[in-house]
Amino acid sequence: MLIDSRNGAIELNNFNTLIYKGMLFDQLQQTDFYKQKYHDMWDVKTGYFWYYFNTIDTHGYQLYFNLCFYGDQLHSIHMNTREDTDAKDWNEWSEEKEMLVFYRNNKFLTLLLERPPAQKKKTPYPSVSFRFPWGNIWSVYDPRSASSLMGIQYQEEKNI
Repeated sequence: MLIDSRNGAIELNNFNTLIYKGMLFDQLQQTDFYKQKYHDMWDVKTGYFWYYFNTIDTHGYQLYFNLCFYGDQLHSIHMNTREDTDAKDWNEWSEEKEMLVFYRNNKFLTLLLERPPAQKKKTPYPSVSFRFPWGNIWSVYDPRSASSLMGIQYQEEKNI
């Protein structure tokens, strides 16, 4: 299992790592995943920090993660499948090629979650969504950024 459908945690068994909602950044830094796959960081200057990681091999796919922290706590997860045939620059890019990435991402999520998406949309952008009590797992092709992406969005805590 890679994504735990009970809580949205990511289990990276090859790295002895569990990535979960609310994880503290210093906890992530102690993991084998961080130590072996960390690539880069972007400080958005709004309290959000994006951490980028090199690909891992899982379930017959190459997969990379971008982890978003708000302050020192994990906020959300973006990920994408990758193949050597994917466009490497604008000269190789086409919408048709990018839609293939979108379909590959959808197939990957359906395989992992062992069920079809709860929602499929064609407008405003092609997307699928898997709904859970703790949040959503989604996949989208976004023509504005000319990219396909999938991710995990956790429910915001409700304060009473």
